[in-house]
Amino acid sequence: MRSKTHKLCREPNTGIYYARIQVGNIRRRFTFGKSRKPAEAGLRKLERDIAAGLVLFEHKNAVKKLQMESGDDLLLSELIEVHLEWLAVHRAEKTYSMRKHYVETFLEFNGDCMVSELNRVAIEKFFAWAKTNHSKSKNGGNVFVRNIKTLLLWGDEIGLYRCPIRKFPATPETLPEMRRFTDDELKKLLARIPEEFSAFKDLIIFAILTGLRPKELRELRRDQLMQDADGDYYIFIQTHKTSRSAHEPSPRSVPLCPVATEIMKRQIAGIKKSSLVFLNDDGKPYTQRTLHSRLRRWCKRAGIRERSPYSLRHTFGSLQAEANINQTSISQVMGHTTGRTVARYIANNAEHHKKGVCAIESRIINL
Repeated sequence: MRSKTHKLCREPNTGIYYARIQVGNIRRRFTFGKSRKPAEAGLRKLERDIAAGLVLFEHKNAVKKLQMESGDDLLLSELIEVHLEWLAVHRAEKTYSMRKHYVETFLEFNGDCMVSELNRVAIEKFFAWAKTNHSKSKNGGNVFVRNIKTLLLWGDEIGLYRCPIRKFPATPETLPEMRRFTDDELKKLLARIPEEFSAFKDLIIFAILTGLRPKELRELRRDQLMQDADGDYYIFIQTHKTSRSAHEPSPRSVPLCPVATEIMKRQIAGIKKSSLVFLNDDGKPYTQRTLHSRLRRWCKRAGIRERSPYSLRHTFGSLQAEANINQTSISQVMGHTTGRTVARYIANNAEHHKKGVCAIESRIINL
């Protein structure tokens, strides 16, 4: 008996190929990676295995008896369950935990109903409730609405139903204050760290010279140091935070200035038994908590405002903007997928604005 041929689809955000296969009343979704030919071969093999009875369709955990044909309806709780199952496979654990919190909060607030019954009024009520009860900032409630919007549009995009909301509530955003270090603060911080903690001082300077994310700093490996045809050094990052959600994931390279190159080489030479570049004083890798608490502790000792490791990245972006570096170049080096993120560093940069305004002074005076 010849197996049924199924259609191979591709997720627009991740580039992952998948197929939805139904046997009886049970419908399952199978993924096959990002390469077309191996995905086609995998789907054909799966079809043969199904025909031979080697793949069973049973109700397990979050895989429920859902009718997911295009245009069909389903309960909000069922949509949330399937979405969280997908997130657990395709996204980071923190993304899963965050989305789980917001969508389950919405389910509790709105009650379980058919997805087709949702409308903009329901989302606006949820937005107003979240803004009043769960945040005191100017952007209060925005993240609640964004997560629900992502949930509903995800279901529409993969063909579970037709999203009943065509226009979601507007969520105007006030840009947060940049958590950067000033030159004076950096001078005090670096002067306060003694010589016996030179490796930690190197980490701080390296972070400001490269703009790496704290996680990228903690996990930076010696084999990521590359050299181009001109002999200049750079860091090659195959997979980074935004590449996982980009339409066309691409690696990122961060050029190293001579000081940053010297720091990386010095750290590699001093650590023989580890593949990592930066280690804690006890010879173990930095954890998120260790790096965070150590930087805050030294800020306090230096008599400056306490900040998190992400402030080092913000400082890099702000200094790049002050140096009038092209916005696209900043975006590429920092690994941003959109210019909107980079705009934060420019919008909050008074020095950059001053230079921009004063740049036309002499021309106007000459007129």
